[in-house]
Amino acid sequence: MTKKKKLPILSLHKIWLLFTISAIIFSLSLYYKQYLAIYIIHSIVILLIMLVAILPFIFKKYKKKQKLLKIITILLSIALITSGITIYNHNDRLASEGQYIGIDVSKWNGNINLQLAKQEIDFVIIRCGYTSLSDGTTIKEDPLFEQNINQCIQLSIPYGVYYYSLAHDETQAKKEADFVTSKLNGRIPELGVFIDLEDEEYQGNLSNQQLANVAVSFLDNIQNENKKGIYANHHWWSTKLTDSRLDNYIKWKARYNDNKVLEDGFSILQYSETGNVKGINTNVDLNLITDKYW
Repeated sequence: MTKKKKLPILSLHKIWLLFTISAIIFSLSLYYKQYLAIYIIHSIVILLIMLVAILPFIFKKYKKKQKLLKIITILLSIALITSGITIYNHNDRLASEGQYIGIDVSKWNGNINLQLAKQEIDFVIIRCGYTSLSDGTTIKEDPLFEQNINQCIQLSIPYGVYYYSLAHDETQAKKEADFVTSKLNGRIPELGVFIDLEDEEYQGNLSNQQLANVAVSFLDNIQNENKKGIYANHHWWSTKLTDSRLDNYIKWKARYNDNKVLEDGFSILQYSETGNVKGINTNVDLNLITDKYW
């Protein structure tokens, strides 16, 4: 009578290799998504490296329990691989179906990692520059403008740019627009170029017509290939930016509430200034678009 052959269990070398591969897959998924603080990720990865290193010694020391150890190691490897793939494939987008959520950024957000942020957002609007509050006339570039715009281009993230204006007449508005054109240097932002009108100290006393003249002068001096728009808060849109000429441009409104309702006539709603997005170490403005126009 012939003895039944026992099904061979994977060799120690193959089990060690399987566990090593599973640890690598899981570690890479943690680094890619960064759901946890980086020091916690480092700790987990170091622990896995230690396990990989000592696994052969564990098998050698507990020879009588090798079969059980092999089964445990195989199951742990399967769990690590499954978890790693699940983490990697998880959809992290902040937006619901039919919505697009993006951020607007400036030097106040510090150095940002758009490779990480891209997992959660759909677009970025970048501050190109601003007029200095110290004198109301000096034009300055946002020091992180080039860094941010280059990240968007390299990562294929749709982007727009905005300029914080203090212009009180058409002449100054044109100077600000010329500055933006020079900094874009032929680049065409998909979401458009925006003038940011909100400063009460320098522009609060302008009439509705004067404010409209400033906006139109600025935007008319931006290259025609660009989409063009205006950013302001709800109060300014309701009481100051009422000139019908402004209906020709993309309207971007800041209004912070839980409803996130994009009113008729507006293309972008800035609905929060306290957003949390991966890759950004500060609170960040969150913006909603429901009708993709780029």
